[in-house]
Amino acid sequence: MRKILMTGLSPIGGGKEKETLNVLIRNSKAVVDVVKKFEEVIIALFSKRDIKKAEALGRAVTDLESKADEGRRKFARSLSGGAFLPAFRGDLARLAEKIDNVANTAEGVTRAILLRKKFLDALLKAERKRKKAEGIRKGLVRMGRLATQAAEALESSIKALASNVDLANAKVAEIEKIEHESDMVEQSLLAEVYEYEKLLDPVSIFQLNNIIRGIGDISDRAEDAGDVISIVSYSIKA
Repeated sequence: MRKILMTGLSPIGGGKEKETLNVLIRNSKAVVDVVKKFEEVIIALFSKRDIKKAEALGRAVTDLESKADEGRRKFARSLSGGAFLPAFRGDLARLAEKIDNVANTAEGVTRAILLRKKFLDALLKAERKRKKAEGIRKGLVRMGRLATQAAEALESSIKALASNVDLANAKVAEIEKIEHESDMVEQSLLAEVYEYEKLLDPVSIFQLNNIIRGIGDISDRAEDAGDVISIVSYSIKA
């Protein structure tokens, strides 16, 4: 792996900068943990149809999101303590905020899903009338998987910043591809909801629309963070 001297980040091999970047890396891992647990909620509810397990996993999502929040605050304290050159701190602070938005979105969608679990019954009734309607549940599970993949690619990109900017940018491109795939699944699912709207009550249709878009927003937020990584990478290479 080609090593890069990061002039904008000051000597990355030691001192405040190294520890501060490690805090950001650990925070990105905490965000991945949130999104993975969110995916487990989706699987429990829409694949295994286990509401109690989904509720327990939902509580775990909230706990993990709180830990990720603390990681972001710790990173902010490290920046304010003088790590990195002043001109670079703003971009890194923005990056930390965008990473945090991924976890916040996953936690928010979890809450929305678990607030009204009865729409799962509505989906199952629709499937009994028309088997193809099960594609909605399967699509939701697929979107959950893509959200995790986007978060994992984001973590990999942040890890690579310290040693290989080209790899970091390659991971950003991977996030963009995942987000595009998520968009395609989202549009397909929304079309399915309206195709089967006669089989669903209006409240369930509204709820499903919000959940589908919400899951897609997780990958969107990962892409937003990737955009900031591209800016940081440019500064490193300049």
